[in-house]
Amino acid sequence: MGVFSTMTVYSVVEGNNADLIRHVAELYADADSRIADVTYGRGVFWRKCPHLRVDGSDIVTRPDAAYDFRDLPYADESYDIVVLDPPYIHSPGNHTTDHRYQNAATTKGMLHKDIRELYRDGMREAMRVVRSDGGQVWVKCKDQVQSGMQRWAHVEMMSDALNLGLIPRDLFVLFPHARTQQGRWKVQHHARKVHSYLWVFERPRAKVLSQIRRERLFDVLK
Repeated sequence: MGVFSTMTVYSVVEGNNADLIRHVAELYADADSRIADVTYGRGVFWRKCPHLRVDGSDIVTRPDAAYDFRDLPYADESYDIVVLDPPYIHSPGNHTTDHRYQNAATTKGMLHKDIRELYRDGMREAMRVVRSDGGQVWVKCKDQVQSGMQRWAHVEMMSDALNLGLIPRDLFVLFPHARTQQGRWKVQHHARKVHSYLWVFERPRAKVLSQIRRERLFDVLK
C-alpha cells in the first residue's frame, strides 16, 4: 500500500484531521485499498482523499450503517484498513467540544478507564476484520488529564494493541490550528493537551504473531 508522490510525509502534521489522514494515506493507502471507517461521523477524515473508497459506519450519524464498532457485520479479513476514532472525552456532559464530537451521545458518564476498554474492544474487532498478512488498524487518540492525573492514552493504546497481537508500524502527531478555549481552571497544573495522535498498527501473519507471543512469554519467564 502507499502511493509514490513528491509529497514528503512527516510524523508531525499541522492542520486538521483531513490533513492528517491525507498524510497517513500517502504512505499506507491507495485507490485499491479496502477501507472501513467504523467511527465515520460526518466523514471529515476523508475530505482531502477523494481517490479513496471508504465504507463508513457510525451509530450516531449513519442510520443506514449504524454499526457498533465492537460488533461489526463484516466478514473476517474483509478489509485492508480499519480506522477507529471513538469519542475520547471522559465523563462528557456539557463539554465545550461536544457540538463537534458528540461525546455525550456515546460516552456520557464514562471515566478514562471505561473509554480505554472501549478502544480495546474496538481494536480487537478491527483486528478480526483486517487481513492477516499486513492489514492495518489506524487508531486516533488523545492524552488527557482526569482527576488531576495525567492519562497517557497514546501509550496505553500501544500497550493494548501489543497485547492483542497488533504491531506498531507508525505514529503521527496532529498539531491543530484551531484550539478549544481553556477557561475552566484558574490555576494551571499541567500543560494543555492540544495535540492528538494516530497510530498505524499492523496485523502480522500468524507465524510472525506466534513468534512474537513466544518471545513475550520468554521475557516474562526470564
